[in-house]
Amino acid sequence: MENTIVKTLIYDKQVRLFFVDNTKLINEILRLNKETNKILKLALGKTISVVSIISGTLKENQRISLQMTMSNPKYKIFADADAKGNVRGYLNEELLKSPDDYMDKISLASLIGHKGTIQMIKGSVMNQFTGITDMPYQNIADDISHYFIQSEQAQTYIGANIRFGNNNCVLFSNAIFAQLLPGAPPELIYEVEHKVNTNREFFTSLYKCSNMEEKLSEVFKDVKVLGYSPVQFFCGCSKEMFYGMLHSLSENELTQVINNKEAVDTCCQICGRTYHFNFNEIQGLVNGNHI
Repeated sequence: MENTIVKTLIYDKQVRLFFVDNTKLINEILRLNKETNKILKLALGKTISVVSIISGTLKENQRISLQMTMSNPKYKIFADADAKGNVRGYLNEELLKSPDDYMDKISLASLIGHKGTIQMIKGSVMNQFTGITDMPYQNIADDISHYFIQSEQAQTYIGANIRFGNNNCVLFSNAIFAQLLPGAPPELIYEVEHKVNTNREFFTSLYKCSNMEEKLSEVFKDVKVLGYSPVQFFCGCSKEMFYGMLHSLSENELTQVINNKEAVDTCCQICGRTYHFNFNEIQGLVNGNHI
């Protein structure tokens, strides 16, 4: 059940409860980002984990794009996902360049600070909603829950559980999304949160279970499994996209590359792929042969 969202209804169809073991996804994206600092790994990992579970709520051509800005506005984290479960995320350059001696000493709450904000764009190309909220809990999962409560007036609980090994590799990562459906009593969300928080080991081992409804019924009432959907890393970058970056070089710089028969390497910030442009390709760009 790795990288698979399990979608259920509980409490007589009053709550939709989704959960996912996304350990493989988080490890893949963290390896691509090549970040070694544990706090930055935790911040990015939690963000991607939450966005991956939210992808299960999307329909057809909908997508979600999230930007978190820390109290230091230079520091930002980005993540997005679509209804097919394609997920990606990355840290901005300022965070990647942040001094190790500073990052090694702070906590996730300190990194977010008291003035952190979440901006979320959700919907399709023709119908998008943008919401912005603060981050009062300074731990990402509760802050994104807060976003849904404030911006969408939907009682929501989100949990993201990540544990690292001694080498900063993710031992396991899972996420839970619970949301009240219309007509459900508001206090029901607190009962769901309490049951999740007091049964963490149960949810860590849940993904290996063969009968999901039977197993979940040990904790929740009236469980009905609706279905499953995948989550996976997908960047979508290509060499074509990076021709635009070459246009940012001055004509003199491009001419020098051509005259010296040099090459230019560009790197995707999201997935780490490197695209190589030899001087002949750059010559074609200068001569207007590439559109």
